[in-house]
Amino acid sequence: MTPQITVRVVMISYASRVVLVLFGFAISFSPNTSSQVLSPESLLEEVVTLYQGTMEASFVHKLSSELWEGSRTLTGSIQLSGDQYRIETLFEVIIGRGDEVWIYRPEDQQVLITSVEESDLAYSPGALFHSYEKLYRAHAYSRETLGGIPHFRLELHPAEENFLIRSLTLWLKADDRVVTRLIALDQDDTRTEIELTDVRVGVPIPPETFEFTLPEDVEVIDLRS
Repeated sequence: MTPQITVRVVMISYASRVVLVLFGFAISFSPNTSSQVLSPESLLEEVVTLYQGTMEASFVHKLSSELWEGSRTLTGSIQLSGDQYRIETLFEVIIGRGDEVWIYRPEDQQVLITSVEESDLAYSPGALFHSYEKLYRAHAYSRETLGGIPHFRLELHPAEENFLIRSLTLWLKADDRVVTRLIALDQDDTRTEIELTDVRVGVPIPPETFEFTLPEDVEVIDLRS
């Protein structure tokens, strides 16, 4: 496998994790909290049980680690419907449907098609929405203000000790529970910070959004086994 293809394969796992973090928690609804006693568990339950339909958002994703200097930043937009997603950045388009992923990079005139390994599916939207409550436990919550807007800060710990993400902190707007920020810390101390804007839930998304049409004159590399 050439170095260029290897980079693309690594990006599949990276993209899947971005999707999980972005849309696993960016959930908008109108909860009835007047008679409910807030707790870490109740906030987590609302996030788990009240997610439905489609979702769109813009994101800024920053990755940093003690293993390298500085940080890596990715900006773009994402659309989600069930286990299907579409990520668009300045440099590429990534479409995922179940365990298959298409990555198109116009600059290279190349399309990579592959199947995501089971271990990476743990970071896909479908896996999260079907088993989120099995992956994390609510640990604590507090009230904070971000940009002048009241938020809840919700701290989550993984249900399994050796899970890749060892801590996850979400900032949910107090009025509608929309997540505007999150920080995830991996076992290797890699820090993922994501800012979400323009989050829209339950919007119509045409099915063809998640279908990939091959452009003309591109190289296709199919790694599906």
